[in-house]
Amino acid sequence: MARDDDYVLGRSIADSIRLDAQHLLWKLHTGYELHPAIPITSDMKIAEVGTGTAIWLFDIARQLPPTVRLFGFDISDGQFPPKKLWPQNFSLGILDSLTKPPASLAGQFDVVHLRMWASNLRGKDTSILISHFVNPTDVVEEPGGFIQWEEADLVHQLVEGPKAQEFERRINELFGKAGLDYSWVSGLAESIQQGDFRIIEAERSQFKHELVHLCTNTYLMALREILQGIKGILGDQILLSVTELELNLYHLTLERANGIIYNWSPVSLLAQNKE
Repeated sequence: MARDDDYVLGRSIADSIRLDAQHLLWKLHTGYELHPAIPITSDMKIAEVGTGTAIWLFDIARQLPPTVRLFGFDISDGQFPPKKLWPQNFSLGILDSLTKPPASLAGQFDVVHLRMWASNLRGKDTSILISHFVNPTDVVEEPGGFIQWEEADLVHQLVEGPKAQEFERRINELFGKAGLDYSWVSGLAESIQQGDFRIIEAERSQFKHELVHLCTNTYLMALREILQGIKGILGDQILLSVTELELNLYHLTLERANGIIYNWSPVSLLAQNKE
């Protein structure tokens, strides 16, 4: 059965735990949650688009003045924590970020945070999402507002081990059939610069040695979700190919103790509206 919003990843408890583990991965990799180049003021407003479990917002809430207002938006509330657990300066709501934001959000936020949109944007055309942020009248406050974006580059990967490399080859073929094109990540900074933004940081790197295993674990879990999502989107026409890859992925997870590496490359970007 197709998912109503075409979200290719999952929203089960295991999927939510994987999201939270990915937050730890990013935190250990960058050494920060909110980029240290962003000045903190007592009355600032911060939004996360595609917030998922809202783990990033919960984390920064502990570090910021309680007068800072925090907003999380997602196309589904299926992974939101119960409202009684939200801090008083918190707001979580439904938003389809691939459509034009409502006028009530125009110019409202000092910081907009995005993370791991690679599988949500199924083709090369990222203009629908990015235009909401490179046009300051849509979401980011002008002048001086920030975009902080952490992304997974699934084209430039670190994959080691014969079974892992063969699996990568086969799943990339499936991605092509499913219309999952991750090449847009390489041009993310250039896309942001099309608006009135200056790039403060734009970096693609690899995970440090001590984080490679955590990335492998979370990535293999995400690939399981993606395979399930592809079945939900494309149905019987691709069922046999996906089932075979799911079996291959299961056997690959058994190889983790034997030193396989299956990592995407982390991309970190910080941009600011020109003053």
